[in-house]
Order: sequence, then C-alpha cells, then structure tokens
Amino acid sequence: MKIAVEGCMHGELDKVYSTLQYIERTQKIKIDLLLCCGDFQADTNEHDMKRLTVPLKHRKMNSFWKYYSGIAPYPTIFIGGNHEASNYLWELYNGGWAAPNTYFKGFAGVVKFGNLSIGGLSGI
Repeated sequence: MKIAVEGCMHGELDKVYSTLQYIERTQKIKIDLLLCCGDFQADTNEHDMKRLTVPLKHRKMNSFWKYYSGIAPYPTIFIGGNHEASNYLWELYNGGWAAPNTYFKGFAGVVKFGNLSIGGLSGI
C-alpha cells in the first residue's frame, strides 16, 4: 500500500491531487491513500470561511468546495488543525465523511483503512 502524507494543505486540494497524479505518472506507482495531518481547511462556503480564526491572508476558498460536491480522486483522511471551519467539523466530532471519498478522522480516535489502523489527535 502506498500512502501519501501531507501537512497544512490550507484547502489547496487541486494542487495536492495534481502533484500526486504527477508522482504516479513519473514514478509509475499507484497511490492508495492521502493522509493530511492538519490545516486541511474544509471550507464549504463563505459562511465557513468567516468561522476561521486565522490571519486574513489565509481566508481563501481554495478548492475543497469542489470536492465537497464532487469526489476526490484519492481516498483522503484528515485531522483538523488550527485553520479549520470548526463549525462544520464540529458536526463530525467523532469522525465522518466531510465529502465524498474524504473522511474527517474526528477530534481523536482511530479509523481503519484496509488492514491499516490510523490514529490521531486533532488540533481543533
């Protein structure tokens, strides 16, 4: 199993997913899972953006909203960081699907992906 690990995406899913696709093409491998270790920035709309407690330079919609109403090209599991729309993720306190193919691990806990157990603590 090939797992990509990313930190501090800040909602730039388009950039990360295109980089993973580039790696797959050039290295001739298949990436099975993307783990994001905080600052995922799952903003679904302008209301979520207003709930971010971040400097103004980080208040951009970026590209998560596309995958919220679409589907991510890779199974994606993320934990929260300090750049999150906590109002939205609070609804998924114990973990859950933040978008199709995109799973929020929750504020603390363990999830299974195939035979792999993935544990973590959120920064929210």
